[in-house]
Amino acid sequence: MFKVKSTKTNFKKTKKMKTFKTKLLFVICLTAIMISCDDEDGDSVNVDSTPEFVSFVDEISSLPGDVITFEGVVSDPAGVKSVNLKYDSWFLDKTIIKDSLPDIYELAYSFKVPEDEEEFSVHTIAITTTNAGDVSTTRDVVVTLDRDIAAPTINIISPVDGATILMGSGNEVSLNIELADRELAELKIESDVLNETIAISGDSYSYTNDLDITSPGEYTFTISATDATGNEAIASVSVSIVTDLQFNAMFLTDEINDTALNQDIFGIPFTTTGSQATGENGYVFTARYYASSANSEVRFIPQQASFAPFAFGADINNPGKLVLGQNASVSPIVLPEVGYYEITMDVRDLSYTITPYTPTDAAFDQVYILGRGVYVDAATSTCTNNNDGSTQCWHFNSGKPFTQDGTNTYLWAIDVTLRDQPSDEGANGFILNANTSGWAPFWRVDVSGGDPSKTIPGGGNNYVFDDSALDKDYTFIFDTHLNRIIAKER
Repeated sequence: MFKVKSTKTNFKKTKKMKTFKTKLLFVICLTAIMISCDDEDGDSVNVDSTPEFVSFVDEISSLPGDVITFEGVVSDPAGVKSVNLKYDSWFLDKTIIKDSLPDIYELAYSFKVPEDEEEFSVHTIAITTTNAGDVSTTRDVVVTLDRDIAAPTINIISPVDGATILMGSGNEVSLNIELADRELAELKIESDVLNETIAISGDSYSYTNDLDITSPGEYTFTISATDATGNEAIASVSVSIVTDLQFNAMFLTDEINDTALNQDIFGIPFTTTGSQATGENGYVFTARYYASSANSEVRFIPQQASFAPFAFGADINNPGKLVLGQNASVSPIVLPEVGYYEITMDVRDLSYTITPYTPTDAAFDQVYILGRGVYVDAATSTCTNNNDGSTQCWHFNSGKPFTQDGTNTYLWAIDVTLRDQPSDEGANGFILNANTSGWAPFWRVDVSGGDPSKTIPGGGNNYVFDDSALDKDYTFIFDTHLNRIIAKER
């Protein structure tokens, strides 16, 4: 006989057991999930690798204010988590975080060196890379603020540029060249008679070579100097080799040594006019000159920057005759009175004539200098508008007046200081004019013709100062009759 009650009781027990097992399984799964989540939320995982710098730039040469780039390639099979660049002195603490955990990461981070940092100082920047397991590797980058951006200096001692050299028994051209730089690398000389490339080193180098020139003509030597960082400087010197005394150009000067010849911005020697008459070309030259005092002394030189190798002066024993010397010791041609002279010299018979004359062109009531970077009394700029004080560079509204000579109405002078114009972009230079309310009349200089001491009425080119002329004091002297300007450093 079946006992229903007993069967029902077993059924209930079985059901309870299944429910318990289900709940237990749920708890186990929940616990596993929680453990898994806790692991995912953690900062690291167990790894057995270390970040490696596959390639790395550990030395950088730079300068204050320059932008440098830290470069390298990091590898880690566990994945690169972050890269940190740290240097407290430059307030550098940059962390690059990689969520994707790449096994290879290419670093290229740019940073500007503080502008007030000391040149030639050395700085060590730590770069730390960390993998997914928080294992780190650190490498140092040494930054030295010594980057060489200056080109070598080239000093051509001889020959003198523009020199006329008489062909003789040899050694017509004596090359004497001096180079200087932080670290020189190469000297190259190119010409029709000499081509040479020399590997050099050190901070200075002297080159000498005597050349035997067998054919008359114009010879130009181009000198290139390169330093170890690739900076290059180029200079050239040209000479004329002649079989007799015939010159391409002639200059008149009232200076007495080579240093004085080159102290003026535009060049102290004054150009002359060469005769184009048949048989006179290269032999006969005429100069115009103003003698500001009695017994002024002048000499002729065919090379602009030196009294060597040729200088022409007066033969003190034969009036009207020239003598040929090799330096400024040659006796001068004397101009007896104050005033304008026309002086003609003839190389063929070594003769000269001097003719005083009176100009007939109209003088100006006033002349002005205008431009940029020119200061009168070291304070008032030619960029300052004369009417309202506003800034107006390169304009007649801002022209500053010369002072007229007390005895010569054509002669004007002004003392100026040259410096870069602050808070303004543009070229530092000048134009001359004689009108504060318009451009005409004006003068610019013969830059394209190679003679910036020559002023051209209504034409010419704006003169732009070389940076080496800035931060110095000059006296500008302008002759409106001779159309000539000189600028002597005071």
